[in-house]
Amino acid sequence: MLKNDFDIIILGGGLVGLTAAHLCANQGFSIVVIEQTTPDLAWSLDQIDIRCSAISRKSQRIFERINAWELMVAKRVSRYHAMVVWDALGFSEITFDAAEVGEPDLGHIIENRVMHKTLWEMAEQHPNIILRPNTHPKALQIGTRHITLEMQDQTMIQAKLVVGADGAHSWLRKIANIPVTRHDYHQHALVATVKTELSHQEIAWQRFLPEGPVAFLPLSNSFTSSIVWTSTEERIKSLMLLPEESFCQELAHAFDYQLGKVLSSSVCQSFPLRMIHAKQYVKDRIVLIGDALHVIHPLAGQGVNLGLSDALELAEVITTAKLSTADIGSYLVLRRFERSRKGAVSTMIMAMEFFKKIFGSQSFLVVGLRGCGVNFVNQTNFLKRKLIQEALGV
Repeated sequence: MLKNDFDIIILGGGLVGLTAAHLCANQGFSIVVIEQTTPDLAWSLDQIDIRCSAISRKSQRIFERINAWELMVAKRVSRYHAMVVWDALGFSEITFDAAEVGEPDLGHIIENRVMHKTLWEMAEQHPNIILRPNTHPKALQIGTRHITLEMQDQTMIQAKLVVGADGAHSWLRKIANIPVTRHDYHQHALVATVKTELSHQEIAWQRFLPEGPVAFLPLSNSFTSSIVWTSTEERIKSLMLLPEESFCQELAHAFDYQLGKVLSSSVCQSFPLRMIHAKQYVKDRIVLIGDALHVIHPLAGQGVNLGLSDALELAEVITTAKLSTADIGSYLVLRRFERSRKGAVSTMIMAMEFFKKIFGSQSFLVVGLRGCGVNFVNQTNFLKRKLIQEALGV
């Protein structure tokens, strides 16, 4: 007989939802993870997932806390020790190097499938986590001490708290009538895995073009990178239609041949870019995390890191509540999570909006001013160290 009474229901079995499940389960909470799809966990050393994420030091420590990091490393992670950013229209360039703050690296580029496979397989073995894939929620009812979730197969699941980690189109956010601030960037991002003539040198490279940045993220092979090319919808659509050789030529040119010729490319994928920010983070017995709570521009690659920090903060808030015998689903408890996360999330959203507007401008005056600003920061060691430490989360 299926267990139907838990401490926490987590909607969404992606990276953020599974991380939250492990963090909470390790504190003794009973968890059920509801995932609407059947996860594709196929992975091999010979095939690289084109969806990768730049994982910060803080996120690495979260994975270490749940004993997932070494398992990810055993599969494949790719460190980067420096980041070089420059402006195609101006004269500015900035380099961030881990050595400037006495650190071995700035972070790691990890295939999303490596992280997902690791977290899912760990969850299958965890005594406090039940996974229910290919299962769809239908309705929910909030009681005085519990919340009840009705599934499409008529199953009823009860818990003290339901966590929405179900992505940008969150079912929970919609059913709970939580409004959002939404902004369409009128841009698409193209992702692919490419091989280059020159080594990436374990450096993350990003060039700002008028229509958006193109980034090369270093993978474990010195001549293989994960690329994220942001541009207008029309430009990205036209690039997706090109034969591989022509696409490689366009990419190398857009990147100013920084890594020489682009020799080959995987199949490309693209997705639209928008900002979504929930106006309420919590309600009684309901909390949103990850993309259900916030979707930001991928300019600095911080979306996953922001979601993992949500998961950590939520686990800490409800663990503190448990120790004081407080109700983990009460609005008063969950408000602590909202107060803690709202500043960090809002600051990141504003920063991404600012950088997009500044680097998206082709005004002669703006180009000159941003060039002076970038070069000033590049030559000011104190500011550079602060920015590196902020990015590391140390």
